[in-house]
Amino acid sequence: MNIDDFISSNKPRSKKSIFDEHLEDINKLLELNYSQKQVIEYLKAKCKNKTGLSEQNLSFYLKKSKNKVSTELKNTDDEKSNKVIKENVEKKPIDIFANLKGKDSKTSLEQDMLDFVKELKK
Repeated sequence: MNIDDFISSNKPRSKKSIFDEHLEDINKLLELNYSQKQVIEYLKAKCKNKTGLSEQNLSFYLKKSKNKVSTELKNTDDEKSNKVIKENVEKKPIDIFANLKGKDSKTSLEQDMLDFVKELKK
């Protein structure tokens, strides 16, 4: 049997949580300030003979799904802000010594470099 035959005859098993199927109900109960324990009681009554229905599993699931949503939001926000920054900001070199010198004065290094460039042009 080659790999193409195997792929065509078998579906991949996806890891699905029992909580995925009832996410809307879970979110609604949590928004109405029901405790996780009460949510688990509801799910046990609704889904008889299902394993994995525990407060700890629900807590892990909610943390994982919350991180997923927040990272997706953060990524889209970062992309938008990067686009705005790139469009609006023209990058200029920063002179960290600008406030230490007068407007017309040049440091000896700057003056030496200017003199050197002038000599090269000649």
